Amino acid sequence: MTDVDDWEARLAHELDDIRASTQQLRAAVAAIRGRADKHGVTVEVDARGEITELRISPAAMRTSNTQLSTVITETYRAARAEASAKVNRALRSADPRLRAATEQLKIARSQPNTAPSRPMTEDEIQAADDEFFERRNRDGWTNH
Repeated sequence: MTDVDDWEARLAHELDDIRASTQQLRAAVAAIRGRADKHGVTVEVDARGEITELRISPAAMRTSNTQLSTVITETYRAARAEASAKVNRALRSADPRLRAATEQLKIARSQPNTAPSRPMTEDEIQAADDEFFERRNRDGWTNH
């Protein structure tokens, strides 16, 4: 085997590991639920904070609309906080390569969208491609 063959074999093995880790993390996150109960209101959310269950007891319905709105909002926030904490725990126990990628995604989401409003030209695509490979060659291929 040549050095290139060895490198390709190591890379293929590493990619298989990353794919398996990604599947495990995806399954773990898909199963996450956050749940909160307050004053007769129960809210359950998934890992994204989307409501999967909302229950309002008859007693809660007897409160004013303002009180009920406040309780629903507070309960929803508590359920989201629980789900978020569970997601963070799942990420901390995930493959370090996935943790690094998810941190980069969080940073990217928190920054304003600066994407060009028009499609890139061939020259711009080539320049971005060259910059990517130069950065990888300089900083390493497996440390990202």
